[in-house]
Amino acid sequence: MSDPPLSYIEFLGNDVGKENIIFLTHGLFGSKRNWVNTAKSLSERLNRHVVAIDLRNHGSSFWSKTHDYLSLGRDLIKLADYFGQKVDLVGHSMGGKAVMSASLINPHNFGKLVVVDISPVTYFHSEFMDFIWGMKQLDLAQINSRSQADQILSDHVPDQKIRSFLLQNMIRKETGNYDWEINLHSIEENIRFILSFPQYQSQFLGQTLFLKGQESSYVSESSITEIKKYFPQNTIEEINQAGHWPHVEQPKSFQDKLVRFIREF
Repeated sequence: MSDPPLSYIEFLGNDVGKENIIFLTHGLFGSKRNWVNTAKSLSERLNRHVVAIDLRNHGSSFWSKTHDYLSLGRDLIKLADYFGQKVDLVGHSMGGKAVMSASLINPHNFGKLVVVDISPVTYFHSEFMDFIWGMKQLDLAQINSRSQADQILSDHVPDQKIRSFLLQNMIRKETGNYDWEINLHSIEENIRFILSFPQYQSQFLGQTLFLKGQESSYVSESSITEIKKYFPQNTIEEINQAGHWPHVEQPKSFQDKLVRFIREF
């Protein structure tokens, strides 16, 4: 068997076989580590094989000059082919767009779809470029600790929670120096593709759940037309007291809704 196209970690629950797989995909600047708690919960409560994935240019997966949703979608299709079976997809933000693309490119590879706080539309958020700029200002060869990196980054990214999230991508090498685990150059070069969404002529007819944070604007009234166009079997639910990261901010409510949706159909 050839090597898998993406890096991942598996959760097999109560001696469940390697079947009935659920893929979990992270957002921009994230990694498979963001999904560990949710993956454990799903695997145990549903007795399912859960796979948390690093998308290209993130985590331990390969780096590429290309970073658009056709490519990310095809990466997930290749990984499903690697496992050799139909899978359910769960994706947050950029990962939500990746799973939507995969399901629209090859609808027959996938069962159910859960999209977390994102829509199949183009966004115009400048803060992502601010984050990239701030991260690029860190001279990692001169950084001796995460607290030092956090202090320097605070001049560019005031929000402490966001800084902590971004600095998860800073890893210590065997030499003792720090380096970025994320391909910042490719992310910067492709940010217009990351903010956009391709136009598809297809639909995904499987059951699809959009989970949005109550305090987030990423799933708006204006985006519902596009949701219905591509995903006619859609349901939209809110997570109370949550913003753009509902799986982190309200994990119990998020996991309960996710488990209920996957069990019901």
